[in-house]
Amino acid sequence: MVVAGTAVWYAFAHRPVRTGRFVLGAVAALLAVPLLDLVGSWQFRLGDGLRGPLLATLGLLLLAAYERSRFVLLTAVAFALVAVVLSADMVGVLASAVILLGAAFTALLRGKPHSIS
Repeated sequence: MVVAGTAVWYAFAHRPVRTGRFVLGAVAALLAVPLLDLVGSWQFRLGDGLRGPLLATLGLLLLAAYERSRFVLLTAVAFALVAVVLSADMVGVLASAVILLGAAFTALLRGKPHSIS
């Protein structure tokens, strides 16, 4: 659902120049998430508590690379550290959710985003 929401937001906010490539990329991302979840489950024998945070971190890292954003990169690293290290209990889930919520509010409240380049 988050992948679809991000794709719709980019479609309206940035008006992609090549619509065919955009649609192909969005469909590929929607198909990649369950495929990566299955690979993590079957091939690497990762538990449910670890696969979700790893997929979310991968998505954040891809978004950071696409946007060339240091802020999203730092958010992904902080989220991964908290979610993976404290993944076994409710404190880890809540702390990682607070990191993502705080980063979202920070991104909304600050002005022009800083990029890597």
